[in-house]
Amino acid sequence: MDRFLTGIDRLSRLAETLAVMLIFGYCALMLVEVVARAQARSFSFTWEFSQYAMAALFALASGPAIRAGTHVRISLLTEMLPDKAAKWLDVIANLVALIIVALIVSALWTKTSTSYERNILATSVTKSPLWIPQAFVLWGLVQLWLDLLARFIRRSTDRPFEWRDADADVEPADV
Repeated sequence: MDRFLTGIDRLSRLAETLAVMLIFGYCALMLVEVVARAQARSFSFTWEFSQYAMAALFALASGPAIRAGTHVRISLLTEMLPDKAAKWLDVIANLVALIIVALIVSALWTKTSTSYERNILATSVTKSPLWIPQAFVLWGLVQLWLDLLARFIRRSTDRPFEWRDADADVEPADV
């Protein structure tokens, strides 16, 4: 089981790294557009590709955010409950989230595969194949499901389930 969970963690780090790269790519696209507009020009692809990057960024960062415990949560109820009850409420919430995300992944899989099979292109000047950005979003949502599964397993078996404050013992110069 530990190897399985470690594999999910590694995939999560990979998704997180790609999300960071997409942030830089998004910023570069927007800077290119700002400079172009300052010279009374515009690139049609910058807005299109930056939208794809943002969609993929949000999806790819969702799974690692679950593991790091940075998603917005309402902890008022769990703080009032005894530890054991709070734990099982969290386990049940993870189970519900797994079901919801599985449904979303299924729908996005259908959409992405249909875009691929039918060679659906963007209506913009670039005529980009839509399955490419959809595949990145799909990957992010599959990663979210895997990170929820890992959290569910860890929480159910009393293993550490969050990376919260994982870098707290690192010297400031090393961060």
